[in-house]
Amino acid sequence: MAMWAQEGIYPTADGWVPPAWPCKEDLSAKEGLDKIKLRSMVKRTAIVKGKHIETVLNVDFMSRWKFSLMVWPLKESSKLSGRGDNRSYVCWVYYEQQDEQSAFRAFNNVDVRLKDSEREAVDPETSIKNEAAILRAKDQVCFFSMYEWDAIAGE
Repeated sequence: MAMWAQEGIYPTADGWVPPAWPCKEDLSAKEGLDKIKLRSMVKRTAIVKGKHIETVLNVDFMSRWKFSLMVWPLKESSKLSGRGDNRSYVCWVYYEQQDEQSAFRAFNNVDVRLKDSEREAVDPETSIKNEAAILRAKDQVCFFSMYEWDAIAGE
């Protein structure tokens, strides 16, 4: 049984490659990302009220307590939200495991029991681009969705 050679078939003699074939820039960018050390992180979900969101989003606050965020604002009409200070924001809170108690204290300061939410390990091969950026970042990072979301609770 003959095996087809997988390497060395592209580019062909005339320089043709399939349209989805990565170019040199793509390959060098990937090599650069592969050299960056990934942090080993976990994440938890929190719902933060509007009266506390500015505190949580503050870069100094995030740096002091050693966590990063991905934030989705809920519509005021959403089941888990409200108007003004009662508006809610869904947050994925990312931190390194050794900083867990620090993250718990930070969110206790804004009336959120982060400890009550499920802890998930962050996949180092994640396909979520913002999550991958958090894993590669040296400092704290916050990604804030520009869209409003609706929470739909199951029964």
